[in-house]
Amino acid sequence: MKYEMRRTEPLVDTPAAQLDLVVPFTTPELTRAAVEAASTFGTELHASIRLVKLQMVPFHVESSPVDQKFIENQLSGIETRLPIRRFAVFTRDCEGDLLAMLGPDSVVVLATRRRFWTTSTEALAAKLRRKGHKVILVELNGKKEFVYA
Repeated sequence: MKYEMRRTEPLVDTPAAQLDLVVPFTTPELTRAAVEAASTFGTELHASIRLVKLQMVPFHVESSPVDQKFIENQLSGIETRLPIRRFAVFTRDCEGDLLAMLGPDSVVVLATRRRFWTTSTEALAAKLRRKGHKVILVELNGKKEFVYA
């Protein structure tokens, strides 16, 4: 059985921007915070946002058990002032496919909550940095204010 990665086309076609901000979908709340932070500092930089939902497909099934319409609804519920393109990627290798989507000038924006332990989002940020990518990690405190880490 050969599995082919399926991607949805961007829901809104936008022209290329000077700065490519990539926001991987983590949780609805943290993704909204990351998009809001990207929108805040990207406005003056003529940036656009690529919102990417990587949906893991287990090896023992042929297609994703999560409905594509549900994922598209999740993605379309996130709005911003900047031009935004939304992608859903059904994959067996989330990290590899995320790396494949990043260009040499892409900046990844992630949001996390402060914890005493390393969160999965912080671990992803560290992996991306080790691979040479630019990452902005936004910490969301209890007052829903941003702290850039």
